[in-house]
Amino acid sequence: MHDLELHLEIKEVQEDGTFSGIASMYGVEDLGGDVIDKGAFTKTLQENAVVPILWQHKTDEPVGRGTVKEWQSKILVSGKLELEEPTAQKAYRLLKKKIINGLSIGFQTMKATWEEIEEAGRTKFVRHIQELKLWEISIVTFPLLAQAQVTRVKSANLEDRLKEIEDQVSALSARSSTPVSVQEPEPREAKEPPSESREPVQDHSKLESMIAEMRSYVN
Repeated sequence: MHDLELHLEIKEVQEDGTFSGIASMYGVEDLGGDVIDKGAFTKTLQENAVVPILWQHKTDEPVGRGTVKEWQSKILVSGKLELEEPTAQKAYRLLKKKIINGLSIGFQTMKATWEEIEEAGRTKFVRHIQELKLWEISIVTFPLLAQAQVTRVKSANLEDRLKEIEDQVSALSARSSTPVSVQEPEPREAKEPPSESREPVQDHSKLESMIAEMRSYVN
């Protein structure tokens, strides 16, 4: 399987993890010397237009799924990150901060031809991909094709999720500061003095700081 990186830039990620972008383009040579000819995606999208969204082409790190379609000379993707997954949360944070915004496709070449080109006194070979099988689209740090990019990323109900987490933290903090009634065991089984029949105090400051940081991405 090959990957064709088109700098599919994600310009905006929404709070529910949804995004849209350009997954590929027809007739544009990437830095690896590949050109996807018009119609190369037609058959694979007829067979299955929904593909996994991966992190950096790692098959063991799926972060969501996307629906792909042809539009003029572009291949567009509408995707959604599964924000309950840690890697998807990382991708979301980096996209929101615009630290990364590249997209790349993972595919299998079904039909291709080679073109010999004379350029500045040198000969180079360009591969024209005429048919491919699309396996996945990845969010990547360094794409190869500058026109491939994520154009919009939406956000949904993250504020409600953070409120739920905050309420849970408050409840846990209150619980950890309240003595717990413990039935005194039989004398032969008592291994700790009665004075220690109390839940240990939990420090939730780290979790609270994480919540505050996540809120900064929403605002």
